[in-house]
Amino acid sequence: MRNISTMAGLAVLLAACSPQKTDQAPAAPAPAPAAAPVQSAAPPVLSGFSHVKGEDLFGYYMPTQEVKIGAYTLQNLSILPEEDFVKWEAGERTATSSPIMLDFADESSQQGETELGQPNYTRTIRVLARAYKVGGGDFRFVGVDPVLGDIQIDGTFNLDKLKANQAQGPNGSDDPVLMTGARFGAQVFKTLSFSWFGGD
Repeated sequence: MRNISTMAGLAVLLAACSPQKTDQAPAAPAPAPAAAPVQSAAPPVLSGFSHVKGEDLFGYYMPTQEVKIGAYTLQNLSILPEEDFVKWEAGERTATSSPIMLDFADESSQQGETELGQPNYTRTIRVLARAYKVGGGDFRFVGVDPVLGDIQIDGTFNLDKLKANQAQGPNGSDDPVLMTGARFGAQVFKTLSFSWFGGD
């Protein structure tokens, strides 16, 4: 009798351990987690000062269209003679000028006249270089201003046109010789162009 009870208990245990038939299909394996998208590295922030020796880029570069940030309008981008680049890069610097500069007029300020009778504004902003790399057709400039914010300009010179304009004398022509994109604070200009003026 005891053997019969033991056998019955074993039968119940075996039945519980045996694989059961089911009409359901086996569960599909969980999908592998999606790979994180590859993010391109941010372009390196320009630092330092460098120019290609022997290039004559001196002059005023006048925007061929209005570049306005709030009440401030870009009047010109100026590039000094190469000797100023050499001094600046050797550590001889001033607080009022750099080899590449931007001049803005505050059109909310009082309007006056220049010595030549041309209208001008009494308040202006001059932005000096925090970094630049110029020469061989390349142009990169970084500056900062408390009102305008961080400034970055990246572009290229048409050196053949620039030389042709310089050969015509200080007034040159209205043909663009410098093509850039620019960011002034949060405001972005995808395409800007500048003509060359040799000064009075």
